[in-house]
Amino acid sequence: MESRKRSRRQSGAALANGGNDDDDQEYHGISRSSRRQPRVDLSKLEVPTLKKYRRVFNLGGVIDSKEELVPAVARHFASQVVDEDDILLNFAFSLKKQYLARRGLLPKKAKGKSSG
Repeated sequence: MESRKRSRRQSGAALANGGNDDDDQEYHGISRSSRRQPRVDLSKLEVPTLKKYRRVFNLGGVIDSKEELVPAVARHFASQVVDEDDILLNFAFSLKKQYLARRGLLPKKAKGKSSG
């Protein structure tokens, strides 16, 4: 089990000794390069969904066939940059807020009055 758990970041000493941050480095048994590749089969989406994606993200062009829409949407989807740490932090905060709200523990907001 220990061989599967590797640190995502190398220590300063490891970097000074010539270590590098390869994309092939594994973290919990999953290579970093494979974690970056979207594993979404966009060809399973219906044409109206693909068209809406194209419209919402302003991909432009008049593409009506599914065979043309799928690669265009896939290119755009794959180009999106996601900060995993930020996403996980926001998710944790939203869970905490839900938990507190369900128990009535959220502080009450002042309505329209400022204290200054």
